[in-house]
Amino acid sequence: MHPLAATLRLALAAILTSSCSQMNGHGPISAGTLQKLQSRSMTKADFIGQLKVMDPNIRSTLPIGKVSLPFDFKTKTPVIQAAGPGDKALSMLFDTGAARTVLGASTAVKSKVHTIHAQEAMSTMLGVVGNEQGLVGVIRPLRLGSWTLPAYPCFVRLHESFGEGIAYPSDILGFDIPARYCSQLTFDYPNERIILSFQENFKLRDGMHSASVPFTIEKGVPFVKVQAKGVTWTSLIDTGSFNGVEINEAVAKQLGVQDQGIIVEGLTLVAVGGMISSDKAKLRTVKLPEIKLLGGTYKQAEVDISPGPPRIGSFFLKDYRVTFDFRTHRLWLEW
Repeated sequence: MHPLAATLRLALAAILTSSCSQMNGHGPISAGTLQKLQSRSMTKADFIGQLKVMDPNIRSTLPIGKVSLPFDFKTKTPVIQAAGPGDKALSMLFDTGAARTVLGASTAVKSKVHTIHAQEAMSTMLGVVGNEQGLVGVIRPLRLGSWTLPAYPCFVRLHESFGEGIAYPSDILGFDIPARYCSQLTFDYPNERIILSFQENFKLRDGMHSASVPFTIEKGVPFVKVQAKGVTWTSLIDTGSFNGVEINEAVAKQLGVQDQGIIVEGLTLVAVGGMISSDKAKLRTVKLPEIKLLGGTYKQAEVDISPGPPRIGSFFLKDYRVTFDFRTHRLWLEW
């Protein structure tokens, strides 16, 4: 299987919360939108043929210097301004918790994305509150700042969330592009800027404090080890989550805190796969005497128990310059 095709299997999307409304919902796109998507369909064989030249074409475009991407942090997660066909602006959540680049159906229609016939191939996107079926397509081109990828494979969502206060973006730039093509990926939260490096080795900035830990890439996304009460688990580094440190019910049980915390009410959890109220998800906050993560030890640490994998989100990361060093597989925090 072609290496780019092999990664078209999993998208692990973020969790966001917003005010609850009776008008909120999650469902399939309209029949008209689906028809427009499939009007530009291609065969699976055509797609595989495109993949054979896609990777070398992208590598021929790799910048010599760094690419700097300002981001908007209004929703407490980093949203960049990319560009699609015709250089039309494309707001994308830069989500390290997503293994694949994902487009909403309306964006795919506007960007004239060609997708594989639904009868030949579908994708399964795994989210923190459920799964979704989607189409596999190609966006051409995709511009990230001063770097233009001639073409790149993506998932196209066939479901959408709607309602008052829904802040979950339909277009997601996943961890796949930087993990495949960059030497470093930096989220400079204090300066609201993301930096893609392609040739440089990591160097600590003068006069800054630092900490680092190894990270592994599992199913296309980065994980680090976290420890508390003698229990060790792996947590996803998830810039697409606006929460801080989250654990799931399994880890909560290992830590002996599964029956603690007051359930949060009045929030809606929105992600790929659907939406659920915070009380039904049993979202709650507990306090741990001590937790060790990302090279530091934190006393009386508050962590959230929520659906999905354990993760460390942007609320925790926002005070740091966070760098994924792909050459050494270390995650660095600078402050």
